[in-house]
Amino acid sequence: MSLVLPTSPRGWLPLLYLPIGYWVPAMVTPGAGASRFEAWLRAHDAAWRARLGELPAAPAAVLELAYMACYVVVPLSFAIVWREGTAGDVDRFWVAVLLSGFACYASLPWLVTRPPRMLGDNGTGRPRDGLASLNASLLRGVSHGLNTFPSGHVAVAAAVALSVFPVSPAAGVAFSIVAIGIAAGAAVGRYHYGVDVIAGALVGIAAALISA
Repeated sequence: MSLVLPTSPRGWLPLLYLPIGYWVPAMVTPGAGASRFEAWLRAHDAAWRARLGELPAAPAAVLELAYMACYVVVPLSFAIVWREGTAGDVDRFWVAVLLSGFACYASLPWLVTRPPRMLGDNGTGRPRDGLASLNASLLRGVSHGLNTFPSGHVAVAAAVALSVFPVSPAAGVAFSIVAIGIAAGAAVGRYHYGVDVIAGALVGIAAALISA
């Protein structure tokens, strides 16, 4: 076991870079309205949702809880890499995570869309309550209210899982399960469009491969 940078804050500073990268593009982005791109995303969602049907309440609640993990997945995974890995592992982790997140956030000024949850469809046919209501409240406090394409949450979660695996295979498997849950929760809970989720997963995988 190698304890990396036990007293230096350098390794932890990127925890601030990620939210900065999320908010800065929104500051130069006009308010979203109906667009052809948004209409295409909605049409794609309508097609797969018609085939999937309504998810029962219990699995929907599990996916809401899984999506909530997007707020803690980066600090928890970094703590494992910082404690169990080397300085090189820390650098590779942050290259993957920041590259995946920034690649998604950078498109915001040009691909301006609204999250599906803000368009009158909560995705379940039921009122938002319980975990879904809590998720909506959290988003009102920490989100800029625009849809990122690809999904930054999914991209970062995928990059995290692949970057942790070389340091701790067991943790890598656990974070992979969490990443799948975040991706499914993002689509089913209407936090992102299905295309956002698929594109986000591909971006996260690509970022992890580039950083390896």
